Amino acid sequence: MGTTSGETRDVQRAFVGLLAKPLVTPDTDAELYRLVVRRLQPVKESAQRLGYRVQRVGRAVRLVRVPVAGTVTFPPVPADVVSRRVRSLACCLAACCEETSGTVTLQKLSDMVRDLIAAPGVQVAPYDPEERPQRKLLRDAARLLEEFGVLCRRTSDESLLDEWTESGQGVGAGYAVDRDAVLLLTSPDVLELAFATEPAGEEQWMATRTIRQLRALIETPVVLYADLSDDDAIALRTRRGPRSHDVAAMTGGHIEARSEGLLVVLTDDERPATVVDWPRARAADWVALLMADIAGRHGARQSDGTVTLTSIQVDEVVDDLVTWRGEYMNSAQKQAPGTIRHNAQKQLVELGLLRVAHDDSWTLLPVAARYRDPDITITTPAETPR
Repeated sequence: MGTTSGETRDVQRAFVGLLAKPLVTPDTDAELYRLVVRRLQPVKESAQRLGYRVQRVGRAVRLVRVPVAGTVTFPPVPADVVSRRVRSLACCLAACCEETSGTVTLQKLSDMVRDLIAAPGVQVAPYDPEERPQRKLLRDAARLLEEFGVLCRRTSDESLLDEWTESGQGVGAGYAVDRDAVLLLTSPDVLELAFATEPAGEEQWMATRTIRQLRALIETPVVLYADLSDDDAIALRTRRGPRSHDVAAMTGGHIEARSEGLLVVLTDDERPATVVDWPRARAADWVALLMADIAGRHGARQSDGTVTLTSIQVDEVVDDLVTWRGEYMNSAQKQAPGTIRHNAQKQLVELGLLRVAHDDSWTLLPVAARYRDPDITITTPAETPR
């Protein structure tokens, strides 16, 4: 019996959801977990087309992004990404969770992390729970493990966590450790894959071209021909029809073909969000959108479709924007120097619309042209009849 359209959509939603949340449990996302488990085999098949694999242990499922040709494909780094120190402490916390069963407090985990890092041979900067900044970092590391489903909060009183973070007093918070999620997060074979990666030779690079193209289309905001080698760019132009078909089958989206490259558009409102929700109805998003529009109009357009601006030109764009639309900006944008540029730059980089060089110059990517200056309409409420 053939797969129904409803079943196909379920598989696509499950696969895209797992791309967005690569480690899912009933506690982190019950709806997505049920969907993935119900359609696990076809989801695995979609993952295999990208050279990925799906692992399930008990009540936890993980998408493993296996490196191919010595590389992995990843989208722009989110603006709110945690620091390297927080990630290091999260790894230490996860290691301590392997030695824990049942429930545990943050205070207990803190002591375990301190002892683990102090052990001979551990190459992690010392952790001192007597220092408030260190406790704040460990709190953030615990929150990261909550997102992965490794730790599940069992206390709802935030004052306990605040008290421990600020003064070191009390238990901090109570957690249950999800052993299944721990096993998937700290899987030795996955870590071995990450650390054993070696640069690919020319033969392997050519043999993995299709997989690399599919990964880039699905995992990144846009694939620009100018970013590819000549051979890869020619291959993608030539095979964009089959690649578009493959992407549509896996995600339910469609390929938008532009002269400078290809991007995937997901139009199903029920599909789990895999991109930043932007622009939203708030001043920071509106200003970032205007900044992209003005920069695109007044920068130097290059042959590859990008638009470049020096740092001084970017400041001039900010000044023009304040003069033009300053009356609509909030107090922070008007009064704090650098706020407008910083916020706009952060959003545009995260969206994959902008690249910022070491000298703070801007390169606006061609896909930014999909967004336009919004018209501002001020409506006056109708007078209430007397």
